[in-house]
Amino acid sequence: MEVGTVVQEEIKFRGAEYAVKVEMVERLLIIEISDVVTAAQWRGEFDPAYIEDLTRKTGNFKQFPVFCSMLESAVNKSSESVTLDLLTYSDLELLRNRKAGVVGRPRAQPQSPALSAKRYLILIYTVEFDRIHYPLPLPYLGKPDPAELQREIRALRAELKTLGLRGDHKVSDQETHKLRAELALVRDEKEALAKALDRLQMVGAGSTPGARGLREAVRSLEEQLLKERAKSQRSASKRSQEQRLLLEQLEELRASERALRIRVKSLTTELALLRRGRAMPVMSGRSGLRGDGEVHRSLSRERSLTRVGVRARSGSRERMEDRTRRSEERIRRADSSGSRNCITRPSPSPTGSRVPRFDPTAFIQDRQRRQKETEMKNQVYFSFSDTSIDTGADLSEIDARLQALQDYMRDLDTGH
Repeated sequence: MEVGTVVQEEIKFRGAEYAVKVEMVERLLIIEISDVVTAAQWRGEFDPAYIEDLTRKTGNFKQFPVFCSMLESAVNKSSESVTLDLLTYSDLELLRNRKAGVVGRPRAQPQSPALSAKRYLILIYTVEFDRIHYPLPLPYLGKPDPAELQREIRALRAELKTLGLRGDHKVSDQETHKLRAELALVRDEKEALAKALDRLQMVGAGSTPGARGLREAVRSLEEQLLKERAKSQRSASKRSQEQRLLLEQLEELRASERALRIRVKSLTTELALLRRGRAMPVMSGRSGLRGDGEVHRSLSRERSLTRVGVRARSGSRERMEDRTRRSEERIRRADSSGSRNCITRPSPSPTGSRVPRFDPTAFIQDRQRRQKETEMKNQVYFSFSDTSIDTGADLSEIDARLQALQDYMRDLDTGH
């Protein structure tokens, strides 16, 4: 209970109605009780020290704020554990004797008028196995002065008149009209909604076959959707497989492209070598008469050219190898026969040097050997001429193939 709080209720005590007012003013508890019929009044003021001392004497100490809250709950009847009762002094003595264990009614003792007119407001706190009574004495104030009552009545009438002039009753009338209009609108909306509901129920009852058909259509569409999803999944897997195959083919094409580039480079190198060595066999054939060493060098060049030509044409390679082999055999036989038929020097004799005799047989054999060497050198010259012609044909063919490969690589680079 806070300062400035006022609690007022009408409570019936022992068959009589009383108006109970509890007020908190600056740490001071004020209690006023008035009889509704006789207008008799009782009033008491209690400070925190008195309340706490009272609760300590009863054996159940309560602080002042807690006691005020308990009293407020008892007046408002918001808790079943606290209640109120109004007793006279004689009733209070009877309650004390009963608690003390005195049996029977005590003797009546003379009481002063002030004590007999006093009332005691009892705050009853009920716990599980006990009831605690907190008595609050309220001195008698008497009946109110008629003049005071007249003044209070006039003040209340003036306040009522002031409120009437402010138009509070008009405002309340306007609010009432507004609420009635809103109520009418709500009723109209309710009727419209009820009619719409009836209409929908009738339409739903009449269109049951149509709804069944719609359900079947929805079911068929769902089945088609599932089929399409399965079909799309299969097509997607097929496309992924095709994509993997295409990627593999692309890798193979790239590898073949790299191989073709290497092949083009090697062919270009071979072509350059062949172009550099094209005229060398012819010149070697023409100068073959100068000596056997030059013939052997030309034959070695011819063999190197023959190795290069093997990559271009297998037929020309075999033909050139046969010619080279035959030429080498002829030269080898000529060299061996020449070494055997050459004129040997006369070995020195112990008798002294003599002039050699003329041998006609050796002279004839020597002349025949020289003729054979001349014929063999001429054959080598003609064979080198044929080889140069075949090499030119091979070079032209290699040029054509190289040009075709370069065109193909250019098409691959441009993407056509």
